[in-house]
Amino acid sequence: MALVFSANLISSYYGNREAADSAYDRLLLASASAIAERMAVREKGLWVDIPYAALNMLASTAQDRVFYGISAPDGTVVTGYEDLPSPPSSAHVVNPSKPLFYDAVYKGAPVRVVSLRAFVIGNTLSGFASIRVAQTRGEREALALSLLKQSAIWTLVIAVSGGIAVWLGISRGLRPLDRLGEALGRRSPDDVRPVLHDVPAEFKPLVAAINSMLMRIDDGISAMRRFISDASHQLKTPLAGLQVQTEMALREKDPDNILDSLDKINVSVKRTGRLAKQLLSHARAVEPSRGFKGVDLARMARETVSLMTPQALSRGIDLGYEGVDTAIVSGDATLLGEMIMNLIDNALRYPPRGALVTLTVTSGENPVLTVDDSGPGIPPDNRKEVFERFVRLQDTPQEGCGLGLAIVQEIGTAHHARVSLEDSPSGGLRVLIEFPHAEKSVS
Repeated sequence: MALVFSANLISSYYGNREAADSAYDRLLLASASAIAERMAVREKGLWVDIPYAALNMLASTAQDRVFYGISAPDGTVVTGYEDLPSPPSSAHVVNPSKPLFYDAVYKGAPVRVVSLRAFVIGNTLSGFASIRVAQTRGEREALALSLLKQSAIWTLVIAVSGGIAVWLGISRGLRPLDRLGEALGRRSPDDVRPVLHDVPAEFKPLVAAINSMLMRIDDGISAMRRFISDASHQLKTPLAGLQVQTEMALREKDPDNILDSLDKINVSVKRTGRLAKQLLSHARAVEPSRGFKGVDLARMARETVSLMTPQALSRGIDLGYEGVDTAIVSGDATLLGEMIMNLIDNALRYPPRGALVTLTVTSGENPVLTVDDSGPGIPPDNRKEVFERFVRLQDTPQEGCGLGLAIVQEIGTAHHARVSLEDSPSGGLRVLIEFPHAEKSVS
């Protein structure tokens, strides 16, 4: 507003100055015209009878001075000030009889000058005589500044009124935000309920964004609480068993019994380590990174098969890959690798020796990852519950945590993929994961 008002005052000043010039130029022209009417050609040349009123009308204030000069057609100065500033060259060429106004500096003061040419004719000479009348700019500047002062007063009134109105409007308009801030400040760190305060329409997007953030915080807190609860519940038993086995080993005196106890402790440590790893994997799957990018699912499947081959050979299982060379999906490479590793680990854990486990990746309209095994499979009635955490089928001899398929489901959901279980053509279980298509290059 200050910049606009300053520009407005500058513009007003020059506009007022033009208005003052327009008013006083009429007096200058009237004075020059009165002098032109009293010119005549006599025997000795051009004669001028300057009327008193012609110059008196310009000297209305003590601060202004008036100058004049009259020249004959041949340029000779008849009367007045000889050094009075002349008009710009060729100014009267287009219309010699038209008056010309211009600004100049005379005797150290800025002046406004009118130049008027009047045609005279007589026995001794004929042509255009020149009349120049000049007036200092004191009265003009005073009038311009007076008008500017009035404009500045009104501008200041408008600025102050506008400032007060804006201050009151913003204070009143932001009052709901103050109440909202106070309400949020009174909440405890655990209170992540949505904000239901009534706010103006302009602030509703802000409240919606706050509620969305609170929902994400609530999801994160809930996931953290679930992880803490699961970890404390699941790790309590194996850690207690480790303590008991360690105490028994310390009491043993027979070296063979000590070695047997150490073998049991080693098995328990491996089981507990796997449980901790599964719990961490599940926690990462629940809250995945949102920075998804293009990942080559086929290449990742081949690399994971190569990594898990020694484990498959140790169990006498034929592990292999079939499918396309490239299949691009949008996702998190770490989580997808964890998902494929859990699928292979499950497939290697339950089939007997000599079984087949095959990973297949197809790239059609939607990339599909398939894991087939020739193991015992899962009955159709139990295929829904095995995706829940810590659920294991009865009469399952192999060790496990009941988190493998839960992790696969969580990672699939995070990647908008559909996870399903079917009967495998090889007689066991088929895990089928269908991804949405992603036209992105591998980074």
